[in-house]
Amino acid sequence: MRAKVPLIFVVALALAYLLPGLIGHQPWKQDETYIFGMVYHMLQSGDWVVPQVAGEPFLEKPPLYYWVAAMLAHTTEHWLPLHDGARLATGLFSALTLLFSGLTARLWWGNGNGRYAVIALIASFGLLYESHIMITDVPMLTGFVIASYGFALSLQRPKLAGWWLGIGTGIGFLSKGLLVPGALGVTAVLLPLLFATWRRREFAQTLVIAGIVVLPWLLIWPVALYLRSPELFYVWFWLNNVGRFLGFSVPQLGADNSTWFWPKTLPWFAFPVLPLAVISLWRQRSQLSRSAPLQYGLIAFAVYLLVMQVSASARTAYGLPMLISLTLLAVPAVNTLPGYLNRYTDYFARVLFTPLAAISWYVWGMMIFTGKPPAWHLLARGLPMDFVMPYQPVTVALATAATIAYLASWQWLPRLASRAITSLALGITLFWILFATLWLPWVDNAKSYREVYLSMQPYLPSQYRCIASQGLGESTRPMLEYYLGILTQRRELHPDADCDVLLIDGWAKQPPSGLASEWKQVWDGARPGDDEERFWLFVRH
Repeated sequence: MRAKVPLIFVVALALAYLLPGLIGHQPWKQDETYIFGMVYHMLQSGDWVVPQVAGEPFLEKPPLYYWVAAMLAHTTEHWLPLHDGARLATGLFSALTLLFSGLTARLWWGNGNGRYAVIALIASFGLLYESHIMITDVPMLTGFVIASYGFALSLQRPKLAGWWLGIGTGIGFLSKGLLVPGALGVTAVLLPLLFATWRRREFAQTLVIAGIVVLPWLLIWPVALYLRSPELFYVWFWLNNVGRFLGFSVPQLGADNSTWFWPKTLPWFAFPVLPLAVISLWRQRSQLSRSAPLQYGLIAFAVYLLVMQVSASARTAYGLPMLISLTLLAVPAVNTLPGYLNRYTDYFARVLFTPLAAISWYVWGMMIFTGKPPAWHLLARGLPMDFVMPYQPVTVALATAATIAYLASWQWLPRLASRAITSLALGITLFWILFATLWLPWVDNAKSYREVYLSMQPYLPSQYRCIASQGLGESTRPMLEYYLGILTQRRELHPDADCDVLLIDGWAKQPPSGLASEWKQVWDGARPGDDEERFWLFVRH
């Protein structure tokens, strides 16, 4: 009989997967910069109702992530930079996601199966990056999996299930808006309509309790926002929720969808839980009419995918809750794959991640021993080729230990019933550890705005009335406030601002033109390795 994965191994794997990359780098464009900007504003202003980016209201998402990140940043400010402390919120929500995935799978598929849900989720390609950066889709995912735990409890312990379902729905709402409550609500309606399993008093009781529990989550912040400003409430509710879904605000807000976005994205995004879920459903198709976990997993996935497909907005991060439904469906197949499929998937994981690990070490070694990376076009597209890689003994030791542990696992993997999924989880964890240790200083140098703003600072006049800006977006303005304490008068909103300094953010190939002769350029610069975005600083004669 094949061996099972020990629980202590799953805990160690989860920690090795979650912890690297949470601290040790500046906020990165695209999402981290504006999200941390709102966290920073809350810490500076004490305003916990209206999220703001560089002094301007930004009502794209409800504020749960900003609240938790601000509290963690404040709690850890004596040990960590504010941005690192804020990013711990992602680690917290990601850990809760793994925990409740395991609890839900164990409840539905039996003791010992929760650990395989955790491993399968770690192995999912689509979860890797978002589970380590500041982004509101992470608590949205947490809310969805907690609500799924409520569904799993509902037929046996409806009172407790109602609490968890209500809390999970509330977390999803305060993280992302109407998306998660809407998808969960449709799922809750369809399950008893389609399957007799859910036409029970216990499930109805669960829904009633959940409806009561979720009310404070749904009302307190929206009411506070409306009382503060009906106009801002309109921007949040109508433009950023209804408008993004129906499409009338997408030209203004961005992130448009296309017919083939999800058909092209889902195969890699949901690998390997999607094929495992298909195998489970096929094998247990005769059980579908009476198996609650199969029914929930299938309906929850189908509803969410349909919502994503018809929505006018699309980003890969929006689809994270689908990984939960697919993971719950995939669990029965994890330990029962045919021998050849188990073996070949293990070899696929080794063939994929071992060369990636070797490349990571090779590039790092070249930068340490020769002072420059290999002249590869793929690297030069987004990373500064003149960066001097620092030698950091602690991170090198961690990367070495992770590599040795990964190679040593090859002796153990063939004895596992879950050989395939465990090999994928180990490989993706090693890849992330090497990225978050060996490559982190280099990537941070390219993706943060710290260096470019600090290089601009000496060219600012010692005295000036104000700084006007042109083209500064939500990703660049909050970092200017964070690093230099500067809030600009945006020409897009204040065209008549009489400022004696002007900062322009634009395309490198399209330098500013048409400025009056009274403006003199004193500096220009860009993030290291960025040949697209560029900044220009002008002062008035």
